[in-house]
Amino acid sequence: MNKTLLSRTLLAAVLASVSVCASAQGLRLPPGAGSGSGLSAPGAASPAMPPMAAPPAMPSNVVSARSSDGIAAIVGNQVITDYDLRLRIEATRQQAQAAGATLPSAAQLRAQVLGQMIDELALAQYAEQIGMNVSADTIDRAVAQVASNNKLTVTELRREIEREGMGWTTYRDQLQREILISRLRERTMAQLPAVTESQIDDFLAKQNAAAASPQAQYDIAQIFLPVAQNASAAQEAAVKQKMDAIAAQLKAGANFAQLAKQESQGEGAKQGGDLGMRPADRLPTLFVETVRNLQPGEISPIIRSAAGFHILKLLNASGEGAAPTTAMQSDVREIVLRASTDAERARARAELDAVAQAVQSGKAKFSEKARELSQDPATAAKGGDLGWVLPGQLDPVLDAALERLNPGDVSAPVVMGNRMVLLQLIDRAVRPLAEAQKRALAKEVLQRQKAAQDFDELVRDVRARTYVHIPEND
Repeated sequence: MNKTLLSRTLLAAVLASVSVCASAQGLRLPPGAGSGSGLSAPGAASPAMPPMAAPPAMPSNVVSARSSDGIAAIVGNQVITDYDLRLRIEATRQQAQAAGATLPSAAQLRAQVLGQMIDELALAQYAEQIGMNVSADTIDRAVAQVASNNKLTVTELRREIEREGMGWTTYRDQLQREILISRLRERTMAQLPAVTESQIDDFLAKQNAAAASPQAQYDIAQIFLPVAQNASAAQEAAVKQKMDAIAAQLKAGANFAQLAKQESQGEGAKQGGDLGMRPADRLPTLFVETVRNLQPGEISPIIRSAAGFHILKLLNASGEGAAPTTAMQSDVREIVLRASTDAERARARAELDAVAQAVQSGKAKFSEKARELSQDPATAAKGGDLGWVLPGQLDPVLDAALERLNPGDVSAPVVMGNRMVLLQLIDRAVRPLAEAQKRALAKEVLQRQKAAQDFDELVRDVRARTYVHIPEND
């Protein structure tokens, strides 16, 4: 395997380079993410912070590290060696080159990467202190997923990682830290802060007032697969299937810019799909409506234009536009069965599996089965119709299941407390927003901004309470 390709797809993606890990962990908020809500941090937003410990005894691995390599930093009871730091810097360089990004000076890059590695170790140690853990089986599954994403066996992946200069145990330890940090962030982000009606009013008024001010600009990257105007249904389905595979790779952590270079057949493909910073009026309306509610670094679901299928990534945004009047929405139906005991859950799952199979094979209509079986009186009489819903409008468990579906698909049964739910995605499209939806969307944006602030504050608190020693500063 090509060394540069491996560094981008494995080291950069899995070892969390500065840009990717900062976005994933919320260590650096995107433009505007820290403003707008004016909320004070709720006491329940983060787990109780353990008291700051005294400097720990010198870790046992420091002696071996000193004999084989210099020490870049001591974090709690763990060590970052100069060798580890050099590996991460090189992975960051190669990822930046693949994305066409500009890097800071060597000294600034070293300081940024080292700071990122210190934050990672401190957060992982904190996660363990509050009782979070990652089993060996979970790490094994993560390793297998990385290998599969890169079309390797686990043995081949190990060989490539070790050829790059990283020990296998070190690699698994890094994966464990990434999973711990991801779970810690999910835990913090799941505790959505309160947003008042007046704050929503202020947010919408501010966005509407901005309509007369300088126009919003977006830096978007795309992966595009064309569909011929005279394409048959089978030909269109084949293109969609290929795009589904690309979307699955992205969800599993693949590098967007690299996939764009390899797969995209649209503008900017050679630049990793980057279209450059453009005013909104120089972008397709579909693109603007799709990315305006994304945070920099976030990736859209697959969208269909007259030309073909697209996946968009918002790289950056500047300026403020008017409050959105349209948004990507999903037309959804549900079947709900009550299931309080293990036996009831088993029966409900079997029944819903049978419904899903019948619907997907064309032997039954979802709406008819919903009227016949669903135990949710609010939707059963309407054939399970939930109407058009926004991302985040449903329970997070249902939202996650819905995100994996294409129009016409039926989900696997989803457990929600004492209920078992089956979803069908009828369609997904950009649609006008009702007033209630505009307010719901504004509330979600404000909550996400505040949750990101809360996690950023947690990172600072954890770093401040963790013993950190950087020898070069002596």
